Amino acid sequence: MYRFFYPCMLALATIFAGTPLSVTAQHNNFSITPAPGWLAPYAPDLQKTPDLREISSGYYLRLLEEQYHAEHNSQYRHVIRQIISEAGVQNAAEVSVDYDPAYEKLKFHQLLVRRNGKIINKLDAGKFKFLQQEKELSRFIYSGLYTAYFIIDDVRKGDQIEYSYTLEGKNPIFEDRYFNTFYLGADEPIANFYKCLQASPSRNIRFRSFNKAPLPVKRVFNGITLYEWDSLQIITPRNTSYNTPSWYNAYAKVQASEYTTWEEVVNWALKVNAVQHITPALQARIASWQKESGSNKTLYMQKAVRFVQDEIRYMGIEMGEYSHRPSMPDKVLARRFGDCKDKSLLLCSLLQANGIDASLAYANTYFKGRLTDYLPSPVLFNHAIVYATVDGKSYWIDPTINYQRGPVSNIAIPDYQKALVIRKGNTDLSDIIPAASGKTNITESFTLPADNEKPAQLKVISNYSAGFADNIRSFFAETSMKDLERSYLDYYKSIYGNVTADTTVQVVDSDNPNLFEVTESYALQAPWKADSTVKGRQLFYVQAKILTDLLPVIATDTPDAPLALKYPYSLDYVITLHMPEDWSLEDEALHIKNRYYRIDFTASVYGRTVKMHYQYESYQDHVPVTALATYREDRRKLGEVAAYTYFWTPGAGAASGKTGNTVSWLMLTLAMLFVGIFSYIGVKFYKRSVLPVRQDIDPWPIGGWLVLMGIGIIISPLTLLISTIENGLLSNSTWEAVIHADDSQVRLLVMIAELAANAFLWVYSILLLVLFIKRRDTFPAANIVAYAAALTLNVLDHVAVGALNNSFDWRPDEITTITRSIIAAAIWIPYLLKSERVKHTFVVPHSSALPPNEYQRET
Repeated sequence: MYRFFYPCMLALATIFAGTPLSVTAQHNNFSITPAPGWLAPYAPDLQKTPDLREISSGYYLRLLEEQYHAEHNSQYRHVIRQIISEAGVQNAAEVSVDYDPAYEKLKFHQLLVRRNGKIINKLDAGKFKFLQQEKELSRFIYSGLYTAYFIIDDVRKGDQIEYSYTLEGKNPIFEDRYFNTFYLGADEPIANFYKCLQASPSRNIRFRSFNKAPLPVKRVFNGITLYEWDSLQIITPRNTSYNTPSWYNAYAKVQASEYTTWEEVVNWALKVNAVQHITPALQARIASWQKESGSNKTLYMQKAVRFVQDEIRYMGIEMGEYSHRPSMPDKVLARRFGDCKDKSLLLCSLLQANGIDASLAYANTYFKGRLTDYLPSPVLFNHAIVYATVDGKSYWIDPTINYQRGPVSNIAIPDYQKALVIRKGNTDLSDIIPAASGKTNITESFTLPADNEKPAQLKVISNYSAGFADNIRSFFAETSMKDLERSYLDYYKSIYGNVTADTTVQVVDSDNPNLFEVTESYALQAPWKADSTVKGRQLFYVQAKILTDLLPVIATDTPDAPLALKYPYSLDYVITLHMPEDWSLEDEALHIKNRYYRIDFTASVYGRTVKMHYQYESYQDHVPVTALATYREDRRKLGEVAAYTYFWTPGAGAASGKTGNTVSWLMLTLAMLFVGIFSYIGVKFYKRSVLPVRQDIDPWPIGGWLVLMGIGIIISPLTLLISTIENGLLSNSTWEAVIHADDSQVRLLVMIAELAANAFLWVYSILLLVLFIKRRDTFPAANIVAYAAALTLNVLDHVAVGALNNSFDWRPDEITTITRSIIAAAIWIPYLLKSERVKHTFVVPHSSALPPNEYQRET
């Protein structure tokens, strides 16, 4: 349903200007008039400008003024657009307003262009086009909305476009109670922003703030109450690189409502949904099912549900009050179509006629359980379903879902979470308890040949039950088999390259139990790839993409929005590989469970058969911001077992499968090469001395603050080595991920550079330890260089990785590491330069710089 969700918040996509005229477009409820006299005075500072760095469309708003009047059922908008570039000429030279002429009047007041101090009046009723676009027809919804559209001619860079209009009228379906939502954010920069609401003092309007939005200031104006927001700081939320839950909205907003309880909304809905009478045609249908079902009311309900779901097609004519008032059941039955409220009222009538307790229930498919955060209001809902009880058992039924199969006792309901049951005396929202969500079982079975002369065979069997069977059945019914097979094939091509389909996709559909099975067969050409690191060795790369697609990697290092999870969802996913000879495999397992999800993985081998078993289940529809750090770590662990590389040398005897997190001998060899090079340089540096040769070398013992510094120097080589291993620089999984990436060459260079940097820091840490213990004269300067190098390399590493991932946000661990580097440098570098203890402790030159007698004494 389109108009069922916030019908009073029309999609006003424009901004305005003008002079008073008396031209009327009678058939479209459109006219050009002076501005209304009820407006509250507002004087914007038109010299203000926003932060021009935020402009992305070539223009900004000098003014966005919105005034609402509850008693006149009116909303006024006044906007000034400032065009600053050619892009703004393209994007800002059109005005459009959506409205419903069935109950709304659109009154334009001004439309002008300011240029070099001149005012050019553009307002011309004859140039408005009125389009009935019906953008929701693709969803089978006819709303009756019109768009008043005006293309402004001769717009130039530097122009100001100013316009204003008023929408008068209210949907007659609603009582004389006020409700609205005031959004205090915007997608474009705004210099002056003003909103206000005028209402009679007799109205008890309550307000609720979201996302730290300020509540309005209340004062008296012309004898009525004025609620206003003035001089607001408009903040545009940051876009996330991952999906957020449907109920999440980061924009600041304030909800207003005169409804004080949910029972008041129920009482309104009872009047709107009252059934007038049961027609003979409807009674005949009821009598037929009663005869077939006998005393079995559950069977009767199943027949009624299947009829409304499958034989009453979905089509909504939601014009005027029918945005919320359903069509009567006899009318829906006669025309065989209706929207969610039409089909729900029809089903309720059919059930009630056989003595089944059934009621409409209002839900919101976006807000879901977050409905409890809002003030009661009849426009908070965008969907109607049915709540029924039979023999003491409760049922939640969505009559708009097609292709649901199986017994009605196990009928699935989507994750709506909360609903308002329209039943006399009901005072609160109800929890929607799903009867059966089902499960998805997928098996990918590979048969790998002994050489590349023959292709590998891949057979995929996917089993869906309950709600997942309903979804995939609907998908197959609405998509051509040709398109389905192409999309399935393209999916595996994206992973394994040269793949062809062996047979057509096979389907087995079962009504009872509610199951749906899909079988696919493919041939993988030249499956074995030459291993560039070991002569004669081949490799096969496999990944559990079905699972990793469900759990995205969060590229943003400082996420500030919840992550959406597919919920409810349960996946059992097995990848089986039939190898050309007996195989060996390291036993691996991963078990993660928290309040949001469960991930389990095991790897096993039986002779030639290798089995990778993944299980995943979601427990909520999101991961909150506070748990995203844990999620990132869990996703990293999953990444280590979700991609495997199997190595095989034909004719070399028993083969061994190498998992993705074994050591990469190439990277280890490269690391040892870097260590050797830096060690040679370190030895050369160790032999240097910086102090003049003295005959009376008598260094102070290490003490004072040097003890604390020494602890860090002693443990530094070990911590650097552990960090290098944990970061995966020596891991085969990291190597495979890099060489299979789209930008593999660039990522490989960055990886080698990072390996070299870590090798340098490790060798340097050992050098510092030796210099410190021997109290060498070069230690202070060498340690100062170490602090500077650590800070520089950490920053360069962030820049390089950020450039690769197109995200320069700082991760918490990076911020911590760099902060520690800065603090350490700020404390210890001045200490090394100024401390008397340092000057008298680190005075020993290298033995080659000492006279013979001093050399003998030192040795």
